[in-house]
Amino acid sequence: MIYRVLTRKTPYKPKSRSGRPRVTDIRSDRQIQRMASSQKMLVREITVASRLQISNNTVHRRIIESGYMIHAKMARRLPLSKLHINKRLQWARNHMPYGDKWMAILFSDERKWNLDGPDGNIKYWHDLRKEPGSFFSRQNGGGSVMVWTAFSFNGQVGLSFLDGRRNSPKYIETVENQLCHLQKT
Repeated sequence: MIYRVLTRKTPYKPKSRSGRPRVTDIRSDRQIQRMASSQKMLVREITVASRLQISNNTVHRRIIESGYMIHAKMARRLPLSKLHINKRLQWARNHMPYGDKWMAILFSDERKWNLDGPDGNIKYWHDLRKEPGSFFSRQNGGGSVMVWTAFSFNGQVGLSFLDGRRNSPKYIETVENQLCHLQKT
């Protein structure tokens, strides 16, 4: 082996890389990594901003290849399972022939909005060479507003702004007050 290498007439060249050619070069890799590090952008937003004909997976790989970026994920809730979907569909089919009884049903919901963004985690690419990212927050969350509304066969109920936490007595009071307003109009 050594004799063959020493007596070779042509200089040694490493074999060319097999597989599909790399789509991005070093410069575009650095651009992708810089966007992920300096801005709070999703992978698909970086893909669009890079103006390269690359996939979201390629952008994700280039960020991970940097060695100094980690992906901090937001907690998520589980999607509906097939069993849940089938049970909801069956419930709807069972109640389709309800007829005039639907006139006596009220659908309601409440929603909370925070002044300083959502409760929980915020998703971003964290550059390990920099200080961990943080977002502006007022003491005690900066406040929030909770609203309640409902609709029925006869129309919708106006928004009701709620104070404090909700429990059964407070919820019943809200519904009674709003239904009184609905009956007066």
